Amino acid sequence: MNFNLDLVLAELADLGPTARYRHDSRLDLDRVEVLGPSSIPRTGSLFVADAASFGALDDVFATAGSFLVLGADAPPEEADEADTPPVLYVPAGPGLPAPAEMLARLLEMRLRLDAWSETLLTAMARDAPLQEVFDIAAEQFANPLMLSDATLYFVLVAGRLPEELDDRLWTSAIATGACPIELCMEAWAAGSSDPGAQDRAFLMENATGDGRSYLVRNLVCGEAYYGCFELVDVNAPFQPADFALVDYLGNLLTLVMPHQGRPQPAEEPLGPLRDLLDGRPVRPQVLEYALSKAGWRADDHFFVARFGTAEPAEDAGARGQTVRLIAEVYPRARFFDDGDAALMVARDADYPLAALHARHAARDVEAGVEPRFRAGFSSLFADFSLVRTAADQAALAYGLVDDARMGGAFGSTLSCFYDDCWFEDMRVRLALDTDASWLLDHATVALARADAEDGAAYVETALTYLGNGCNATRTAEALFIHRNTLAYRLKRIKALSGIDLESPAAAGTDLLRVHLSCRLLAQARR
Repeated sequence: MNFNLDLVLAELADLGPTARYRHDSRLDLDRVEVLGPSSIPRTGSLFVADAASFGALDDVFATAGSFLVLGADAPPEEADEADTPPVLYVPAGPGLPAPAEMLARLLEMRLRLDAWSETLLTAMARDAPLQEVFDIAAEQFANPLMLSDATLYFVLVAGRLPEELDDRLWTSAIATGACPIELCMEAWAAGSSDPGAQDRAFLMENATGDGRSYLVRNLVCGEAYYGCFELVDVNAPFQPADFALVDYLGNLLTLVMPHQGRPQPAEEPLGPLRDLLDGRPVRPQVLEYALSKAGWRADDHFFVARFGTAEPAEDAGARGQTVRLIAEVYPRARFFDDGDAALMVARDADYPLAALHARHAARDVEAGVEPRFRAGFSSLFADFSLVRTAADQAALAYGLVDDARMGGAFGSTLSCFYDDCWFEDMRVRLALDTDASWLLDHATVALARADAEDGAAYVETALTYLGNGCNATRTAEALFIHRNTLAYRLKRIKALSGIDLESPAAAGTDLLRVHLSCRLLAQARR
């Protein structure tokens, strides 16, 4: 491999060299020689020279080549070194090699790097698993090396982790198999306007407030983002050589990732659904054929979920990462881009919506895990031609995730279900905020007046009683009152308004209209 001048700096650390150049992972060298009378200026060459030979150089060498000067102290740093050749100064001292001995040492170093590079390329050429590739790669790094794709492929440790290490990202990555880029995407996003698009190594210094720094390298091939890999400064501080090696490894991996990584899930198998989501008409026969090719039927029950990150992400890389992570949890679903979020179309037979809602209602969350995603779920549908309507429902629920009355959570996802907020949709569509008197049940209005006069909770009691399916036990528990207190309130409601909630059929009470009226009146009080 071509070795970088920063790798030479790291190799000679025992001699105390001083760099006089701008560090750049693309400052590559493909030749090293001892400076002599026959040497000619050449970009990509490293010339090894003693102090006297370097001092006698012609000006023509100032613009071509790099230099390793032995037995000389570095001059003071200049404000702008752009027009000077890159130079490494090695001070005089016991054990300082002669130029020829230094050449031999550098050639040995290059042989080691070439052997490492050849082993990597050979493993890639035979389509070796990525874990094997990274086992080889880790040999060159003093710090832990991790790879993130759709989920963490593995966690590798090169060197020994200190026993006292307690880093909230790194230790949780070992315990949970989740990479820091996935656990703390917002910290990475804070380091750049578009961190997912950077194609060179970049440093996130204490970005997460835990004292750790991360050296991140994205794997981007064309328009596809395949995740990233990272070093964390656990065993040693980062050096310029780490940037050079990380970028070299990243360039190699971009050759193999398209074959082994998983980019954004493809949309082609259900192309007609994409058309319907975009508002374009699709003939029933075309839709049915596309569904059958994917193993689905036109009358399958399905729902749509809208997914995004817990903290809004503006860059495409972060959104793509979210989709890949969600796709790991719901591999039989189909995903579609929807601007700042993603739409998931899933069959109820594969992922029962009722089970997801039960986890949401019970707040079945992972202990000690910060929310990573937000999601809005539609109702169940049995006609795929209505997938756009389902997507609209999911979008409405997505926007109400943070509403304490309707939002919830399960796993590491903040969630909201349309079936819990359909009334909000109706209220907006019917403009009930401005004029709902035409819809209100007048007996319920009389009950609300009695509420205001007596300081009672008749409307809340009626609403809770109807919301719990007229079950007295569940209603009493929800209101934190005794069953006898509930029975008394139900009798008072009947006496004050004529609304008989216990025997509605006999009294001719329209429970649906009473329920809607109670919700409207309760909404107006907020």
